[in-house]
Amino acid sequence: MNKYLRALSFLFFCLFSLSIFAEENLFEKNYQTQSPKGFKSFADAPDTKIMRGWAKETDNIKMLEDGYDLMGFTGFTSKNLPPELALTHGQAIQADMVLIYDRQLNENTRATAIKRARESILTQQLDKDGNTTEIIIDEKDLADPNAMYEFYASYWVKLPKPTFGTHFIKLTNQNTDEQNPGIQIIAVIKDSPAAVAGIMRKDSITAVNDEKVNDPSEFIKIIQKNKGKKIKVSFLRAGEEKTVMVDI
Repeated sequence: MNKYLRALSFLFFCLFSLSIFAEENLFEKNYQTQSPKGFKSFADAPDTKIMRGWAKETDNIKMLEDGYDLMGFTGFTSKNLPPELALTHGQAIQADMVLIYDRQLNENTRATAIKRARESILTQQLDKDGNTTEIIIDEKDLADPNAMYEFYASYWVKLPKPTFGTHFIKLTNQNTDEQNPGIQIIAVIKDSPAAVAGIMRKDSITAVNDEKVNDPSEFIKIIQKNKGKKIKVSFLRAGEEKTVMVDI
């Protein structure tokens, strides 16, 4: 009796484990946070949207320019999965936008399936009355359960109206490990004070109000200190020094 109960318990455990595994969301399991802890949509009840991405680097710049910031990303290889799983995870972490990318790894699988379908399924057949009926090859006939895909999804938050309006990085000289002067802009948010003043992507900000800037944290402090004022921003563009006035 005890052996029977143990066997029954083991069977239940296996079925329960398989059920959990089957329902596991790989977009959630493989998620990596890129932003500070607790970073999420500024809306109380965000209406998370999902869109298909095309080129990651280009899409990332466009999202930054449109006023979004990256929460995190997920990447993995799996059999085909519905994009709704990426949306579900985006809703759980309160993202405003999800960009999803997928690429079939075994490219020849679909072509092989088409050839196999054409060879094994007649295009027409005779019914019992002697009439011909056309057989249509649809997606189900071409489905390959062994096809593998590379999935990637990025999760974004729509930022409030920016004070200055740039995303930037600190560059290091790869040959000497020395830091280059200033901070380089990787994106300018559309219609922001920086964009209105004519500051562009790839410009390197070197000073604000003649106060040198060599670190992003320094720049943020200066901007916060001068919020609501007009500031003088000095920067390099293709090696040429320039200065503009920016209303923040």
